[in-house]
Amino acid sequence: MIPTPICVIIAARNAAETIGRAVASALQQPEVAEVLVVDDASTDATGAAATAADDGSGRLKVLRLAQNGGPSVARNRAIAESSAPLIAILDADDFLLPGRFAALAGARLDLAADNMVFVSPERAATIRPADLPAFPEGFRPIDATSFVRANISGKVRRGELGFLKPILSRDFLDRHGLRYNETMWLGEDYDLYVRMLLRGARFGLTRQVGYVAVERGGSLSGRHRTGDLVALEAACRR
Repeated sequence: MIPTPICVIIAARNAAETIGRAVASALQQPEVAEVLVVDDASTDATGAAATAADDGSGRLKVLRLAQNGGPSVARNRAIAESSAPLIAILDADDFLLPGRFAALAGARLDLAADNMVFVSPERAATIRPADLPAFPEGFRPIDATSFVRANISGKVRRGELGFLKPILSRDFLDRHGLRYNETMWLGEDYDLYVRMLLRGARFGLTRQVGYVAVERGGSLSGRHRTGDLVALEAACRR
């Protein structure tokens, strides 16, 4: 089976130190047909650093927003500027492990997610796939109820499913008129996944690890403005 082509979308603001690693990890994936970086009005050299990571394959496109619109605005712009049937979100601080999309791209799901590992910036420089536990292949189905319940914080730090970065079906998003909620700067992934599930999306989760999330104290998910929390609460009440 030939895997479906993937577009990797990276919304980035003031990420000059890490964006090159993120871009390189996406371009190393053979299933990736497009990598779109949206520089969200950075005040550093994010755009130049992203461009410097180009491998010459013609798959990388770097866009710049004139005003800081937030991750939802940046991701929606990238969706509009791309065409690959599958969409994968990658945060600018994070990176993908080699072979990440081998199973996900052929899953024939509307949302296909793998596990992720959280590491410190220091550990990120040395982590290898061989360092991680091996899990059996296969996908566990996730419905809307179980997904919402799995986002209630428990004893496992950052164990909520809303942190996952599944690949998304562009066809499903287009058929249902779904995009990121541009009023949200926090929890925008969770909100989109729930709206997809409520419209009948097929969501599958494998325990295999393919995404490395680098924990930084200054990241948006680690610091919450009052307005961000209000927007998240409003989305949950809809």
